[in-house]
Amino acid sequence: MEIKPISIEQQEQLSKIATSQDWTPCQVTLSSGVTLDNVYLANHDEYLRSWGRINKEMLVPIEEVISIEESPNALPVSLSKKLYDAGESGMGYCVFKIVYDTGATFDVVTGNAVDFVPSPEGLTIRNIVDVLPHEGSRQAYLNGLDYKWCLFKGL
Repeated sequence: MEIKPISIEQQEQLSKIATSQDWTPCQVTLSSGVTLDNVYLANHDEYLRSWGRINKEMLVPIEEVISIEESPNALPVSLSKKLYDAGESGMGYCVFKIVYDTGATFDVVTGNAVDFVPSPEGLTIRNIVDVLPHEGSRQAYLNGLDYKWCLFKGL
């Protein structure tokens, strides 16, 4: 599998999206017209340092990406940073509580990539005011959202 370089235009689009890690949670539009809301863009070498191996089924080729924007499902950077700084809750997973401006809370369980979270009906990521690492139920929870990876050379 050959990883292609990121284009200058893609670099410019990616630079407008804040991230707390070496991978950036994004929404991408592909040359086929399909829009994917939950995609991490990452430099191939950085990805390998953090994750160790590539799952080919989870890859989106960089050469198919025509547009890179903020994801409608990614936590605000300050909150994702709080979760990443707290580290995993157990071997290979994170448990946390999302606190909304309405007072509602939801427990979420994800793998070690924590940025993409579900929102209950009527609420969005813009309503999230806090996350509480390692708090929440391991029996009654929402799963983090499924995502893809888009790896590139360069940058």
